[in-house]
Amino acid sequence: MKNNLSLPLQLVLIIFSTTAFAGPFEGPFVIKNGYPLYTAIGSPSLMSAEPENTLDINFSYSSTYRVKRSNDWYFGIDLETSTTDIQLKRLVGKETEIGLDIPIIRYGPGFMDGAIATYHDSIGLRNAYNRNDRPRDQFLLQITHNGETVIQGEPGKTALGDIMVEVKQTLYDNHASTIISVQAFLNVPTGDADSAFGSGNTNGGMALLINEKLRSDVMLYLNAGIGLIDKLEAIQEVKLSNYYYGGVGLEWLYSKSISLNAQMFIQSSPFPKSGVYFVDYPSMLGSFGGRYKVDALSSIGIVVTEDPDTAGAPDIMIGADYRYQF
Repeated sequence: MKNNLSLPLQLVLIIFSTTAFAGPFEGPFVIKNGYPLYTAIGSPSLMSAEPENTLDINFSYSSTYRVKRSNDWYFGIDLETSTTDIQLKRLVGKETEIGLDIPIIRYGPGFMDGAIATYHDSIGLRNAYNRNDRPRDQFLLQITHNGETVIQGEPGKTALGDIMVEVKQTLYDNHASTIISVQAFLNVPTGDADSAFGSGNTNGGMALLINEKLRSDVMLYLNAGIGLIDKLEAIQEVKLSNYYYGGVGLEWLYSKSISLNAQMFIQSSPFPKSGVYFVDYPSMLGSFGGRYKVDALSSIGIVVTEDPDTAGAPDIMIGADYRYQF
């Protein structure tokens, strides 16, 4: 599904043509790639550079259809994924944050195929991704290499993914407009790699995080990082490569209780060259959403994410979150 980026661009234009409103920023949406291959390796997401005390409960639902065969590989992915991330971040002093991310994942046949087909037809993309080659709303998750099974999914299975532990340290804070931090993260192999709930191996990474206040009501978030990963230890072992990622986000405080976000996140593929474009090419996640501040400490949000380059990402992701600051 090719993304129409007009909404984020319109948001940027609106932001810089309105009167500034001063208030506390909520931070970017935590959007993790729901594509099973990236879910398995514990992909990162756009983050604020500011250390914080927060509890985030993020829910996302995505649909993915990618079925393709090359000389050595077969990728059969036709499913819908629901993920609940429970994230706790605590300050240690004023400039250091320690975080814990616990993902709970479910793969299933889903119910969205008919609606997605209707949408594709309406914009002239009849039989996009060759979806009509398979029955609607039937589960498929099977990856093979040289005829040997690497990943075999289980329909309707709900399980723990790889838990992430992270540390964020502030390097620079002028208390007015700019915060620069570094982050290190470690993914602990608590998920079942055989069915794409984890990597089966400890991996991690590090990133540079920047917050730049453009106006009293507009915050720019910039991330650039590297993921350090060696292999996927599933039914068959697959050698992986370190990946690079970057993200940019804009948050606009529309009012005292409403904020709007536009985000883009790009990640290079850690998988070996397969001859299949949606595995070999970088993944892109374009997102647009908003938050409502329930009270001084808590907020709720809704976000929609699509894949501008149709590689390494679900066709569409819909998310909601609850954030509590303490």
